[in-house]
Amino acid sequence: MVWPFCPNCHNTLSVNAGGNVHCAVCNHSTNLSTYSAAALPSRTTTSADRPVPLWAKSDSEQAALRNSSGPKRMVVEEPCVKCGAAEVGFYTVQLRSVDEGQTVFYECPECNHTWSVNN
Repeated sequence: MVWPFCPNCHNTLSVNAGGNVHCAVCNHSTNLSTYSAAALPSRTTTSADRPVPLWAKSDSEQAALRNSSGPKRMVVEEPCVKCGAAEVGFYTVQLRSVDEGQTVFYECPECNHTWSVNN
C-alpha cells in the first residue's frame, strides 16, 4: 500500500510534527523514515476555510450579525408598487420545479410592502 494509506486497514494515515505516522483505526504506527522519498508527496495542498453558517456560530456572533447595520438584501432600482420608492430589496427562491424560473421577492425599505414575481 502506498502513502498516505495504512498498509493494514487502508485508512488515511496522519503525521505529527515529529514525523511519526499513525493510523487512527487500527493503531498502526511507524515513522516517515520508513518510506522512500519517491513514495512521499512532494507537494501539500490545503483547502480554504469554509464560511461558517449562521446556525453554527455562537449566540453572541449570531446576535451581532442580526443587529448589523449593513444591507440585508440586494437592492435594485425598481419602484415600489405601493409607495413608489425608487429602490427595493430583493431575494430569489426556487419554489417550483428546477426547469422553471425562480420566484423573486421584493421588499420596500420605506413602507415594508412585500410582493413577488414568478420568472
